Amino acid sequence: MDERVLYQFPISHYCEKTRWQLTCKGLAFTASNLLPGPHRLRSQWMARINTLPILRDGERVVGDSTKIAYYLEKYYPSLPLLPTEAEARGKVIELEQQFDRYGVHVRRWLYGQVIDRPEVMQAMLDPYGLPAPVQKVLTPVTREGVRRLYRIQPRPVMRSEQRVEEALTLLENTLAKGNGRYLVGERLSLADITAASLLAPLLTPAGTPWDIFDENTLSPALRRQLQSLRERPAGQWVLDRYREDR
Repeated sequence: MDERVLYQFPISHYCEKTRWQLTCKGLAFTASNLLPGPHRLRSQWMARINTLPILRDGERVVGDSTKIAYYLEKYYPSLPLLPTEAEARGKVIELEQQFDRYGVHVRRWLYGQVIDRPEVMQAMLDPYGLPAPVQKVLTPVTREGVRRLYRIQPRPVMRSEQRVEEALTLLENTLAKGNGRYLVGERLSLADITAASLLAPLLTPAGTPWDIFDENTLSPALRRQLQSLRERPAGQWVLDRYREDR
């Protein structure tokens, strides 16, 4: 069993983190999309977790985007995304951990703005090719499941907005201390992939799973907020990384 399979949700920014790393390291893989909700039967059986991504690499199975990241660095050290020099390596690891935690708040804040838009459930369910009547039944069930699972409620969403601002500030401060292109050193690292992929839903880079809205149909307040995110240095950096490195 030599095939490399990534079990994923296409719209998940944590799955995007793993997709980007695999692609950057030149590792071929097949994406297997699991249906949200029932996916837990498979994920528990494979890796004893309720979340995706999960990577099956031959006989090895690894769950969680960070664990997958370090697994890939260990077993596929060519085209490394972790520096060998101790201080730089420590900085990359620290930033990866910080931005990985902020990804939860990116997701909650953004869903807090758009969870009731039909495009969201279409993006979540369309990849599975479900019969139209089945998707119609699953849409409200899935929406409510997302709302409960990720605590899409006013107070948590408001707190997550503050944490998103912390993430953007961390990114901008880190860039200001370096060369302005990469977070640590002179080349793309795991820190860059983590920061860019987990912030990407806010910036909707062209061609990504989050590029799903006609923004003219969004509220004026949300349009202004999203445009402000794109114009600030952190937003420009994420878009640059997608144009130049993804």
